[in-house]
Amino acid sequence: MNDVRVGELEAAIADVGALLVRAEKYRRGTDSEGAALRREALALGDAARRLHRHDALDEPTAERMLAAVAALTERIRALLAAIRHDPDYRTAVAAHAAGDQRTLTRLLPAIFDGLDPVAPPPALFRAVTWRHRGRVRPATDVTAEVLRTREEGLVAEGDDPSPGVDPELGAVLFRDTPPADDPVVLRLLASALPVPTYRLADTGDYLAYSPRLRAPFDVLLAADLPAGETDATPFDWPRYRHELTAALGAAGVPVETIRGAGDPQ
Repeated sequence: MNDVRVGELEAAIADVGALLVRAEKYRRGTDSEGAALRREALALGDAARRLHRHDALDEPTAERMLAAVAALTERIRALLAAIRHDPDYRTAVAAHAAGDQRTLTRLLPAIFDGLDPVAPPPALFRAVTWRHRGRVRPATDVTAEVLRTREEGLVAEGDDPSPGVDPELGAVLFRDTPPADDPVVLRLLASALPVPTYRLADTGDYLAYSPRLRAPFDVLLAADLPAGETDATPFDWPRYRHELTAALGAAGVPVETIRGAGDPQ
């Protein structure tokens, strides 16, 4: 059996796994139909590995397995298409665009698996990108982004692999503590949020479903860089933090320093 054909089969099985991840973030993807698809995918993967390990994956067998994987792929795609054409899903998409939070509260927990409407903690946190392609962004650029976010709001994100969202039902993601690995963080008070929040059971993250979320926030800056960041990019963080503090303060954005254990002081 040539390595090209083995690689082709491995790639096809990996693609099935990625499709399953997309399907299983929906409640319908975790019911009996979705569970059956997962069992078939696991069985195909196990069989391919077993045959390859015993050098028994000949050309005819590989062709049959590739055909089976292709058929399974189409069935998972059909499930995803059915989910996104479901009347409740289409109603939720329209409600998302219109800002109809009452309808979203009714439908979203029935669409996404492990998504629960909850009261948020007193504050929610979201990291600000301070490094781009391995390079530290100028403090003026980070400040400009923060100011733009203040004026235009946080833009919802939604991709296929992420739980609780997709390209048509995007959300702004928050955490309930400042991210330990991010030295520049936005803090939003729950009392100022204009839309309901939802919690993902598996990750503990909070989601707010709004194309653009406008709410007042302040900025938290770490007193020191995380150890890994210090090792990877030795540079004058205190000076950089001072530049950010001055620029943000001049623009009227409150700034506090995080001095360990995620506690602003």
